Amino acid sequence: MWAEGCESLLMKKSAKHPKAAAVPQVPTRDLILDEAERLIATKGVYGFTLKDIADPIGFRVPAIYKHYKSRDDVLVALSRRFVALLSGQFRYARESLAQPTATLRQVVAEFAQFHIEHPAYVRLSLIDFATPQGGMEYIRLAAGGPFRANFSIGPLAPMHRRLRDLLQAGQNCGEFRTVAELDFYRLIKSTLLIRLVFPDDLLVEAGANRNTGRLIEQSLWDIALRFVTV
Repeated sequence: MWAEGCESLLMKKSAKHPKAAAVPQVPTRDLILDEAERLIATKGVYGFTLKDIADPIGFRVPAIYKHYKSRDDVLVALSRRFVALLSGQFRYARESLAQPTATLRQVVAEFAQFHIEHPAYVRLSLIDFATPQGGMEYIRLAAGGPFRANFSIGPLAPMHRRLRDLLQAGQNCGEFRTVAELDFYRLIKSTLLIRLVFPDDLLVEAGANRNTGRLIEQSLWDIALRFVTV
């Protein structure tokens, strides 16, 4: 009885003085990148200033310079975030190689969804492709070198290796024709980038409207399947 009474008293005290829930603190560097990502998605890579980043998060522009040297430095850092996420694409369980077509369909859908969920990455990628040998190539700088080098070294090399192994598995069992991994990646990447921005900019709509997203995923898979089987 005494134990029950003590337990009851402790419960009452806890109810009167609930422990404050710990609120996770987002690092300032990440807050800056989050806001830059939002602005790029809605206004484009060159459609905002550092002040536009600072105002919504209650900072002054000099506070950003404590973390990043310049606006370009912010965009390269954001691109590094995207490269890290992109490096996780084309993941599958090893036993899934026994069903290469179904597995390829799954990873192609996830690849499309990654781009839909990160419209800022799409816009930064298009800037890179528009500035060969000059200008600011944010994704290239974030990846640490030329795009071609990422197929064998660098942070994206494991992603390309997984795709290469999957395509090879499909060829070994007769489901796919002989296809170079680089050609396949070029096809789905370029198709997806163009589909998301031309002739209509679907980046914001695709993220908000699941039906639009599904149509984009399906159209990408139709093209990918024809490429590996015809």
